This record gives sequence, structure tokens and C-alpha cells, in this order.
Amino acid sequence: MLKIAINNSFMSLPDGRPISLLANIKGIKDIDRVAGPDFMKEIFRKTSGTGLRHFFLGDTGEILEKLINKIRENYDLQIAGSLSPEFGNWTAETDEQIIKRINDSEADFIWVALGGGKQEVWMNENYNKLNKGIMTGVGAGFRFFTGDIKRAPLVFQRLGFEWLFRLMQQPGRMFKRYMTTLPFFVVYSFEELISRKTNLQINSK
Repeated sequence: MLKIAINNSFMSLPDGRPISLLANIKGIKDIDRVAGPDFMKEIFRKTSGTGLRHFFLGDTGEILEKLINKIRENYDLQIAGSLSPEFGNWTAETDEQIIKRINDSEADFIWVALGGGKQEVWMNENYNKLNKGIMTGVGAGFRFFTGDIKRAPLVFQRLGFEWLFRLMQQPGRMFKRYMTTLPFFVVYSFEELISRKTNLQINSK
């Protein structure tokens, strides 16, 4: 379902530096990393004072309060609303209630922080119920913005090791995620590059 959600998205950004590096190796030029927190800040900057409306979905009520207070300190944004739903699996009725809150807010931008994987699937299953607006999944973006999770130093980011800095901050939370995804990313990427090189060699003869 996650693969379908990603392939069905309006736009998928290379949030991790390894992804943008792999894209360059594959010949996709002029592509760079676009981290969720950076993308979110850039949209805040460009929509500041425009009257466009923002809705924030996910995380805890405490984080949402801190997020909105910090946004108001730094930008002239129209806050359409926010919602911290219950954790766990949601029913169809829960989805309907959430979508109703968003539609009633008349938001132009809906920022979704439900965690990687879950947020993409949820957005794919519910985006067509919106009256207007665009959903953007930002993972832990709210907590990066509030400072509850620290960004890695620039040297870590540029070398593609921000994931390691995150692991050091939250070993209990991130170890399982990384150990069940990174090995597959490395193996599949290596296989794809080898296959691509072989095809090029065959086609060049």
C-alpha cells in the first residue's frame, strides 16, 4: 500500500540525501535533497502574508500548540486549524471526522505528521475527500520546527548521515525502522545499478 501511495502522489521529494545521491548516479541531474522541515519552512515563508490557510494534523496537542506559537512568532500565516487525533488504527468514522474538520477549516495547505509510511497511506486513501487544498506529509517535521528534535549539523546533512544523528538522538525509536529499511535500500539500489550498467553495456554493442 505504501508503494501505491508514493507512486500515486502528486509530488514525491527526496527527503534523504542518499536518495538524491543515488538519483545523480543514475543520471538524473540537478536533483538535490529536499528535507521535509526545510520544505515546510519555505512554504511558510512564501505564503506569509498571502492569506492562504494552513491546517496541521498529527503529533500531540502539546507539540501542535508549540508549533503554532512559533509559527506566529516568525510568519504572518493564516492558521486554519489543527488536530491531534488519537494514536492507533483509525476507523472509517474517524477518517470522516478528520476530513470534515479539514474541510470546515477551508485550508489550502494540510500538513500531515503521522509518521513515515502511515501518513502516506492515509493521505492516499483520503485526499480525494477534500473540498480543496493539498496534503503534504512531513513526518517529524513539527518536532524539528519546534526544536523538540534537533537537526543534524550541516556536515552530517551534506554527507548523507543525518539519519545517524537522528539514531543517536532516538535510538529506541529509530533503530528498528532503520534496521528494517536501510539494508533493503542498499541491496535494491545496488541491484538496480548493476542491472542498469549491464543493460547499457548490452545496448552499446
